[in-house]
Amino acid sequence: MISEKNFSLNTEKEPQIIIKRSMDAPPNVKQNPFYDEEFWGRANSPDDIYLPDSDEAISFAMAAHEIGHLVKEGERNDARLDNFEATRAEEQRAWDKGWPYLIKYIDEYYQDRPEVIPKIHHAFEKIKILIMQATDLGQDMYLDKNTLNNLSDEEIQSIQVEKREKFFSEKGAAFKNIFNQVKEEKIGIKPDWDKFTAIVAKAVENILKDNKE
Repeated sequence: MISEKNFSLNTEKEPQIIIKRSMDAPPNVKQNPFYDEEFWGRANSPDDIYLPDSDEAISFAMAAHEIGHLVKEGERNDARLDNFEATRAEEQRAWDKGWPYLIKYIDEYYQDRPEVIPKIHHAFEKIKILIMQATDLGQDMYLDKNTLNNLSDEEIQSIQVEKREKFFSEKGAAFKNIFNQVKEEKIGIKPDWDKFTAIVAKAVENILKDNKE
């Protein structure tokens, strides 16, 4: 059974906010050699959000990053396999944009444990730096700009798999070392999933409202 949280906004015309655990990621995601349920996540749309049910430090950091992709201000729509610069810019933008929305509710989550909040702040900054290092390391998986023009989805997918496998064989160890450093930022507390996803949903609601302005 897929574990998920559904949150409806005030009007029927608004999209649902659906948050699922990263461990319930689609099979094609789990086939990626870099998939790790402890920190993998995505937010393609409000009703397609996956977040790690991991350690509070990692879960908060990755949640802030993923919902940052939902912010429309400064969004890069040209990020793809043959445009590393745009992809990197979008990743950095997501880190910068998502955290301010989520941090508004951190006091609500930690009202009984305010002493943990500085640890979450510190871990977020460290994890952001590490994941951006991984992003830079992954530049070898990208092609020259506009290389993919006029190719079919199947051809692009084949190229992606080939580049990923080559990168994994050559730099996979360095890549995983960065992820191990991310895991070292754990504070040793598993998130209260219902409480955690509730405040993430509030942050997403605010993002959607601001996107309309």
